[in-house]
Formats: sequence, C-alpha cells, structure tokens
Amino acid sequence: MQNSYPSKQFEDQSCFRLIPSKYPPINLYEDVAEPEQLEAIFAVEALTNPRLAEETGDFSRVPAEERLVGIPHCSFVMAAFTHVNLDGGRFNTADFGAYYAASDVNTALKETVYHMERILGYTREPSQDIQMRSIQAWFTADLTDLTAQTHLDSALYHPTHYGASQALAVTLKESRCDGVWYESVRHRGHHCFALYKPNLVHKVCQSAHYVYKWNGSAINTVLEMSMV
Repeated sequence: MQNSYPSKQFEDQSCFRLIPSKYPPINLYEDVAEPEQLEAIFAVEALTNPRLAEETGDFSRVPAEERLVGIPHCSFVMAAFTHVNLDGGRFNTADFGAYYAASDVNTALKETVYHMERILGYTREPSQDIQMRSIQAWFTADLTDLTAQTHLDSALYHPTHYGASQALAVTLKESRCDGVWYESVRHRGHHCFALYKPNLVHKVCQSAHYVYKWNGSAINTVLEMSMV
C-alpha cells in the first residue's frame, strides 16, 4: 500500500513544535551516549529516582536502532514516542508515537491552540495562562507525500475523525516508513510532518516561549514572551 503514495526527500529540514513549558528535559536521554545503553543506565538510575519511569515514559516502544540520545534537548523528541496519547493522533495510534511538527512556527501555534482548546474545553478548565515553549529541530527523512489534492479531499483530512488517517498510519508504520508530509488542517496552505523514528532528527534547540491565554471557552490571545 505504501508504494501507492509518492514520497518526498527532506534533507536537514527545519521544523517547529510547541509543548507546555511545565515539561522539563529528561536528562537520561541526553546523558546516554549510545542507544543500547538505555536499559542498563535506566536500571541504575531508577534505584535512586522512583519517579524515573514516569519521567522517561516507555522507551521500550522505540527500537534501540531508532532511539535519539546524547544530543542537547533530544528528550523533547523522544518524549513524543515514549508518552503516547491514548487516542493517538491524526497519523498515529495509541500503539506507536510520532513526532508532530510544522514547517513554520505560526502553523505550529495554530495546531497546538486548536488541540489545547479541545482539551481545556473538555475538562472545563477555568481561565488561566499556559506557558509554551517552541522546539526547533532539524531532520533528514523520506516521507510519504499526502499533499496532493486527491488526498486533501479525502477522509485522511477529516477535521475531527482520524479513522482513515490512522488506518493508513498503521500500514505505513508496519512498512517502516519514515513518516508523513501533509497539509495542516488548522492552517491551510502550510505543511506539517509526522516522523515515525526519533533518530531522523539530528539537531534540537529551544526557541521562543509563548503564553496561551485561556478565557474559559477559548484561547483568545497568544503572546510571545521576551526574556529580559
């Protein structure tokens, strides 16, 4: 089935992802030099850190040869694969993670504002400010191209139901596809990436910080924070 879709090669491609600032880096991933060392070092560290399993998530989900370790801020990438949403996402299920990112920060903002509003609205959270951090990363990958108009008009892009896109994602994942290049549903004309292997990323850095102002029913303002 994978062969029925074209692919597009990306080399040293920049991308942006927004995450809540309350999630700190996970030092274990950044301190380990080789992916194969994770299990052994985890066992030692867990002796003195009872919360380590909660912090690192389930890294057994990620094959050793696909793990990203030993580079600054790599834990922000690994977390997307070790802490997986029980409902999955557009191009992943609860059985496997994906690193979702956008080609520009404005698209990343629009995507996360939409999903954050759904979560806050569902749980009926009171008015509050939510601090977010932008993660900029660079990757090299051969991604399945779903940007053609025939795909845009299909159920793969349904605004809220992910049945068709998740079914395709399972097939692509089973065929060891690198991931998906697709058009943002929340920012038409702009593009997003769903990477299925952490080590497709080779550089990560923290970028700007933002405040999402939730008024009890919507995020009506996004402010970029300036560090003095």
